Amino acid sequence: MFTRRKKNLLWILLLSLLVIGVGSAFTAANTLDAHAGNALGYGTQTVSGAHVTSMSYTLTTDGTKVTTVTFKAAGDLTQGVPQEVAYLGFTYNPGSGSIVGVNATCLPGVYDGTTSTTFTCDVTGLAVAERTVTNITSTNIAVAN
Repeated sequence: MFTRRKKNLLWILLLSLLVIGVGSAFTAANTLDAHAGNALGYGTQTVSGAHVTSMSYTLTTDGTKVTTVTFKAAGDLTQGVPQEVAYLGFTYNPGSGSIVGVNATCLPGVYDGTTSTTFTCDVTGLAVAERTVTNITSTNIAVAN
């Protein structure tokens, strides 16, 4: 009788270890984006009219609102007739659901002579809720001529 209990206990212990091992294997396969949850960020994207290769945000001194967005697009985007113009806005969530905000018109692009055109967009004319860092869920860009 005592031997039977030991065998049952051994089987329960082995089964428990197997369950723990399988669970660990599944969770070890999960990978998380290191930047998930950040309100502002950027990865290379193809947007309408341009291939954006980098983007930077200038914030207010307290770091809570965006004042300008500068982005680079591949190639010379200054040769269009009329010259290409960029528009930038944000999709934001002030707590009541996602809203696609209005766009700001960016300054004309400046070609660096070799690889890319830089656009600078002053967004201070947009509503405060649209420019608040914690509200922004995406940056919307269009380049057209």
